[in-house]
Amino acid sequence: MTIPLSSRLRWYQTTGGILLAGLAVLVALVAIIFLILVTRYYFEIKNGRGEILFQEVYGGFTGPVGAGGADAVTREQVESIDDPFLGNPTAGIVVVEFVDFKCPNCSAALPIMKQVLQKYGHKIKLIIRDFPVESTHPGAGQLAEIANCASEQGLYWVAHDWFYAHQTELNGVLSTEQIKVVAGQIGLDYNKLSVCLRQSTIKIEVNRDYVDGYSAGVRGTPTFFINGKKVEGVIPFTVWDKFLEKQ
Repeated sequence: MTIPLSSRLRWYQTTGGILLAGLAVLVALVAIIFLILVTRYYFEIKNGRGEILFQEVYGGFTGPVGAGGADAVTREQVESIDDPFLGNPTAGIVVVEFVDFKCPNCSAALPIMKQVLQKYGHKIKLIIRDFPVESTHPGAGQLAEIANCASEQGLYWVAHDWFYAHQTELNGVLSTEQIKVVAGQIGLDYNKLSVCLRQSTIKIEVNRDYVDGYSAGVRGTPTFFINGKKVEGVIPFTVWDKFLEKQ
């Protein structure tokens, strides 16, 4: 009697066995890749580089579904009520500026915005929100956290201006000793600052600003939202002047 060929093969040598083994290998590879990505993003976020996750996962996403693109945002998405601001709190024109304290363009925009506020401070409310791009400016997130802690001591704007004035000196992540020096220069109580920087709420506040900005279409700094309308880059005073004098 002739024995069928299929009965003489081991299970992994049959067509079904080969398909099953291939599927098992594929599932294992997907699981390994997923574990590598999760581990990588965990350490990226832990080290303050969360924007990499957004750039790689959402980089090709043009905007919220049904919202007409990333620029189609509501004012409530960007106009926070708990971030530092200057100008008229009840102004009809609300300007939100997303900043990175290590960004040269943000530094260039600072004197322009001071000039705008000097002339039109009664017409506008300028809100500052954090968008530290850690991958480009290491330590930017740390400066944002220090600035938020300075706010608790009533010195946010002192820290804000000091960071820009000394931008070229602030290389990388600051050590404990460097933070002590910075605190002294700004006039901060270092002990209070140290306690504040250990609070998770400070990191959450900075990350919330970043997430809100990214969701609203911010990809670089400075990015402005003028009554919800996005404008990117350094805006010359002449442009602000021409716009605001008509309002």
